[in-house]
Amino acid sequence: MNSISFADVLLWGGALLLGGLTLYHGALISGFYKDPLLARFRRYGEERRPAPALSFLVVLGTWCMLMAIIARSLTQRFLVLQGNLLPLVFFVLAAMAFSGAVTVARVEALRVMLPRWYFDLLLTASREERRLIAYAWLRLPRKMRWHLNGDQAAFRVWADMVRLTIIYGARDPDDPWAQWV
Repeated sequence: MNSISFADVLLWGGALLLGGLTLYHGALISGFYKDPLLARFRRYGEERRPAPALSFLVVLGTWCMLMAIIARSLTQRFLVLQGNLLPLVFFVLAAMAFSGAVTVARVEALRVMLPRWYFDLLLTASREERRLIAYAWLRLPRKMRWHLNGDQAAFRVWADMVRLTIIYGARDPDDPWAQWV
């Protein structure tokens, strides 16, 4: 029976870490995780657009290379898996991801590829409104954030409600007509 070496643990730990990072960046790109992108609106100074697509492709390519190494070591170690197809598949996926990352780095339109809700906020909300939406996001309970992360239409409605609160101002709920007098 083969014993587990330190290199195996390191490879599997790296694969687990890179798999988690790949899922994280995939959730950012797809719009299912809004916290890091909304945190960018809270900052003062020049607004810089993030490039999660580039990060996603680099992490995906690195994960695929690591999985190719793991698959190759598994096919050499166990006589039952006498195929070299699996490492080749991971290597081809890694090459595609790295070539995609080079393309994304060169083309500006691809580099700023972000979820639809992000561009909706950029087009419809002012800088101050976006900052206040980002701070209002922090005040939401975790379950509500999870709900709004998964439901894009509900997030759009919530952001519009925050914008209306900003435009008309937060008033005393006991006297809502005070602003019109």
